[in-house]
Amino acid sequence: MEPLAFVEIVSRHRDVVSRHPVYRWPVRVGRGYDADVIVDDPFVAARHLQIEAAADGRYAVSDLQSLNGISVSPSERRISAAEVGPDDLVRLGRTQIRIRAPSHTVPEERPLRAAAFYRRPSAFALMAAVVIALILWNLWIMTSDQEEKYTIWLSIVPLLAAVAVWISVWSLVSRTVGGRSNFAAHGFVACAGFAALAVSETLFDYLSFGFDVRWMQYLGFAASAAIFAYMVYRHLRLNSRALRRTLAIAGVVVSLLLYGAAAGLQVATETAQEGLQRYDGSVKAPMFLFVSGASPEAFVSDGEALKRKVDAMARVER
Repeated sequence: MEPLAFVEIVSRHRDVVSRHPVYRWPVRVGRGYDADVIVDDPFVAARHLQIEAAADGRYAVSDLQSLNGISVSPSERRISAAEVGPDDLVRLGRTQIRIRAPSHTVPEERPLRAAAFYRRPSAFALMAAVVIALILWNLWIMTSDQEEKYTIWLSIVPLLAAVAVWISVWSLVSRTVGGRSNFAAHGFVACAGFAALAVSETLFDYLSFGFDVRWMQYLGFAASAAIFAYMVYRHLRLNSRALRRTLAIAGVVVSLLLYGAAAGLQVATETAQEGLQRYDGSVKAPMFLFVSGASPEAFVSDGEALKRKVDAMARVER
């Protein structure tokens, strides 16, 4: 016996979750075991909806006096009955259904494509090696004591643990939402993002040093915020099929919240240390200095003037 139609359970991304053939009219949809199409949704009644054939390939749907009723997307207005076509989505509870004839034409078959480079474990491993190398390099140039240079590998453990937790959380969300962890893809996105953050911070740090302008560091801070927003956006793309604009806005909001809090903490720290001598934690070669500094004579003269000022203050205190 050929089916008369198919009732499709459709996800919020408009993907078909399941198809139920119809062999007789009317068809009852509900959560009860006596329903023709059983829907496992706690917001659906035991007998929620009835479907019958209508003219011109359309179908008549009617509410069976359920508590939550039915509606036809995109409207959320509750209705008691309606006629729907093969592309209309009927909402009952938190479930969407669609009724289509066996003759309905499906889209053309899509060609299989090789997995994107960033989804491959080898790409993740390569980017993880780059991140480890960058972390080691930054720790090396920030360490002045020769003996400490051979124990800096101990400092890399908490940093790698933080990256691993970040990747694991996104993979868990991906598994929960989409059924796939996408661990290698999330790992590549995270490592590429952290590598870009490290390169950006180092680049603007050297530019600030080379041109002797402090505002270049604030520009680097903004660049890091933009990189982080894009990284969050790429993670969200792996977990959600929502509109790209929506995901981009979410990434920007998360970045603004995080970097806004970091900026506030930095301002508070600088305010508390106002008047103290500033210094750079890393040693940079003079070749990176693009502007002429003070001459040795001027530096010594300023030092002598500062010494006289300090001596005068010390005599006053006595």
